[in-house]
Amino acid sequence: MPFVGIELLPSGKVTYLITEEENLNRGDFCLFKSQEGWEIGKVKFVSRQSVPEKVKKVKIRKATVKDLEEFREKQKIVVKAKEVALEKIAKYGLPMRLTCTKCPPGKKKIIFYYTAKERVDFRQLVKDLAKVFKVRIQMQQIGVRDEPQILGGVGICGREVCCASFLSRGKDKLDSVALESAKVQNLPLVSSKISGICGRLRCCLNFEYPVYTELIKDFPSLGEEITFQGEKVKVVGYNLIKKILIVETPEGVRKIISNDQLKKIK
Repeated sequence: MPFVGIELLPSGKVTYLITEEENLNRGDFCLFKSQEGWEIGKVKFVSRQSVPEKVKKVKIRKATVKDLEEFREKQKIVVKAKEVALEKIAKYGLPMRLTCTKCPPGKKKIIFYYTAKERVDFRQLVKDLAKVFKVRIQMQQIGVRDEPQILGGVGICGREVCCASFLSRGKDKLDSVALESAKVQNLPLVSSKISGICGRLRCCLNFEYPVYTELIKDFPSLGEEITFQGEKVKVVGYNLIKKILIVETPEGVRKIISNDQLKKIK
């Protein structure tokens, strides 16, 4: 079965899928089944040699001329729908933030994705939108972690945020990130240092956590007293990657213990 990379339209994000459709080539426009229904995209690459684990198998078919014409028309509706919705939200003073709008292929409905800190009564908003566009209106509340996943963005590392590039949304919820994931790396517990563009703890902390928890097993705890070079010293820091320990003498002098010296202490 082919392993394909598909550039989603119009966002430009690339998703990776497995399909039984053999007649796919680079540059083909196609429709594929996602958790939200059918979506349209362009094939970026096709590989039949190796298939990565945990990649979803979905239905994919080549897009017809009619599909592409429908997509272009719906994009005009999407732009207009967002403009109208923003005007109505401001008019009614609704405590919500509109993230984006979508008009799924093959369905007569518009989906409005929004974030809100409290419950929103948008019944009048839905009535107004339905009256203007004559289609079914769906209001979909998302969390702050979902917003960058939909819109995309660049993380502190300089690369596209993990949630937008490969983590799943919908039924496969993003894993929660505990503060312990930052503490075990001895990172400064400052929001700007450990939070992503969503304002929550960075997802990558979860990926690094197993490695750091394994490395820290070879180190004494912070605040612990050990004997080094014949005197009692207190552990005040460490660098798990470089495998060095930072200790302080009773006189306040700090010393660095290398990995080789640490083994001898044990």
